[in-house]
Amino acid sequence: MMGTFHVAVRVFSLASPALGHELEMLVDTGATQSIVPRGILEDLSVPVERRQSFRLANGEAIDRDVGWVGVRFQDREAHTLAVFGEPADATLLGALTLEELGLEVDPRERVLKPTVAWLLAA
Repeated sequence: MMGTFHVAVRVFSLASPALGHELEMLVDTGATQSIVPRGILEDLSVPVERRQSFRLANGEAIDRDVGWVGVRFQDREAHTLAVFGEPADATLLGALTLEELGLEVDPRERVLKPTVAWLLAA
């Protein structure tokens, strides 16, 4: 089983990219989307795109707001649909954001590294 680890990520406003916060995020490939604390997203004036339903690992269903935010890890930057995290929610870097950044998990070294993207040839 892969051990968990944290990485330093900058989240920023798409409307005003100079507005941002540095976060330590738990890398979680089992989570579809990334979770950023609501207070940080509100501080960046990230608008709520919609309310979305999620299923937790224990089977519990929850609803959370989601909105578009910028993320930067080292020299890579992407736009991602992030979950507005509530106080009990972990701050997570999820699978979609990792794919958008072109990164994969190296489970042995517990680091993120560039990945090769796949395209469908017609």
